[in-house]
Amino acid sequence: MKAAKEKTASQSSRTLATPASPTLTRKQSACGPVRAGLSLIEITIVLVILGIMAAAAAPRWADSLQRYRVANTANRMVADLKRAQLTAFRSSTAKTVTFYVDREQYSIEDVRPLERPSGDYLVKLNESPYKSSLVSVWGRTGTQTLTFNGFGIPNRGGNIIVGSGRLQTTITVDAVTGTAVIQ
Repeated sequence: MKAAKEKTASQSSRTLATPASPTLTRKQSACGPVRAGLSLIEITIVLVILGIMAAAAAPRWADSLQRYRVANTANRMVADLKRAQLTAFRSSTAKTVTFYVDREQYSIEDVRPLERPSGDYLVKLNESPYKSSLVSVWGRTGTQTLTFNGFGIPNRGGNIIVGSGRLQTTITVDAVTGTAVIQ
């Protein structure tokens, strides 16, 4: 009986009373209480693994971003060429699209801009959100034009090349119908 009382007394000295669990026992090792947590080595290993994964994903992310920029630029140009053609047809007046290849921009004369109520219709491809370049228009650099007559027929056809980084895409304008298509 005396041994049972001593055993109960030694157990009660190792219990921790908390409101949630009145008989929670404290785990102990030879060096003292055991603590839950991460060591510096574990944190370092996790950071190294994350760094390797980020380094492997960065080139794919950059390529994806360039593809997005080129596609976004090409879609905007096709839409703007269609808008110039329809505006020329509806107003029965010629509309000219001027490409400034050296400045990475183009404008449409006598068409109201989409972003503001007045001013010139000017799209700067080297600025956000496009951040692309105008590589060539009709195989040339410098200033090039495309004019749609009052019937929406273009004065010429050919290729417009846009790019971002090492990626490029071609927009083909049909010389008869004026339809612009991304290749």
